[in-house]
Amino acid sequence: MKILILFFSQTGNTERIARAISDGLSPDHDVTMKSIAESPGPRPAEFDLLFVGSPCHAGTLSGPVKGFLSELPYGSPFQAAGFITHASPAYNRNDYETCMAFFSSIFAKKHITYHGCFECQGKLTPQLHEFLKKSRNIPDDEWERMVASMKDHPDRSDEEGARQFAREIVDKAMRT
Repeated sequence: MKILILFFSQTGNTERIARAISDGLSPDHDVTMKSIAESPGPRPAEFDLLFVGSPCHAGTLSGPVKGFLSELPYGSPFQAAGFITHASPAYNRNDYETCMAFFSSIFAKKHITYHGCFECQGKLTPQLHEFLKKSRNIPDDEWERMVASMKDHPDRSDEEGARQFAREIVDKAMRT
């Protein structure tokens, strides 16, 4: 199976999950992994299965991923799956669930078979720490606990979860 993994990553979290997906599938499939920021990139229509990854930015996918998805042609022949990383302690669960639902919605509108979304926690970029702490009015001691819980993610368990998710998606795609 020809598989394309496209992602956008600012902090390395989403790229790390993209790499785990690629590493998990590469032994048995023809896998290409590219950042959406790379230009020109491969054309998804040349592949059987597309994985698209994005960080969750306050309840929505990153701008580059949304732009890429909006340009996908209606009724494309490939099948798709998504993956996101998020700073879950700093955001509400609804924020990253909304990102996951966006994937489902856009692929449904484009009439592209969609098989689901993987999500895992990532570390929050330090540039956003003070902004989020203040905007959510989080006390110092609670904020320190949140940051500590995020700092090692994505971890090996997250990567293994991504590899397992990818294998399950390929199995679904091969049965479709």
